[in-house]
Amino acid sequence: MSSGIYLATAGAVAQSEALDTTANNIANASTAGFRADRVTFKQALDKAKSADTAVVAHAGTRVDTQPGTLQATENPLDCALEGEGYFAINTKDGTRYSRAGNFQLDAERNLVTAEGNAVRGDGGAKITIPPDAQVLSIGADGSVSADGVTVGKLELAKFDPKQLRREGNTLYSAAGKPQAGDPPKVHSGMLESSNVNIVRGVVDLVKTSRTYESLMKVIQGYHDVESRAARELGGPK
Repeated sequence: MSSGIYLATAGAVAQSEALDTTANNIANASTAGFRADRVTFKQALDKAKSADTAVVAHAGTRVDTQPGTLQATENPLDCALEGEGYFAINTKDGTRYSRAGNFQLDAERNLVTAEGNAVRGDGGAKITIPPDAQVLSIGADGSVSADGVTVGKLELAKFDPKQLRREGNTLYSAAGKPQAGDPPKVHSGMLESSNVNIVRGVVDLVKTSRTYESLMKVIQGYHDVESRAARELGGPK
């Protein structure tokens, strides 16, 4: 079998994975705090066919750390981060990190995410708002106050993007300890929009889709040629 079909197949697999990533980015263009994934490729040697035959392989994705725009909501529970860093969140799988600050209060008046996970205060403690509180405010350093009394402080952390692994659309797990340095600034009453550029996303989707279709035609062409050759060469003499 020609090595060409292996090359085309490897390229088609890589483009298929790129299609999935690009489609997910577009689907989350309106998700608060969402950061797009960027596909990376690598060149690999296909030693099974030839010592110098190179194939394209999918090398995974990286998080695009370009910040989204900050949009005012006038909801004091909404928070956006200025600068690199993440909110710390308690989940059933342990501590996770997020840029999505569309927080709310649960039945016990604990500060939670839109999915119901507890927002971590310093040391991992829950942040609870007294039931009779009238005025809630969150300071630039993450201090949470109710009627002027501090009731907790948001736990913030910075990581090298290489330390992070996406879990879902807005949560990340982290390998290793947070980086030292100044934490990001918290803006209450604002949300960070997704950093997905919808125009770029659609262009990438069309380009990747066309490349994938072209590679599939190449694969089909090789299949037709080899099927014809098998019939003609394998027939009665």
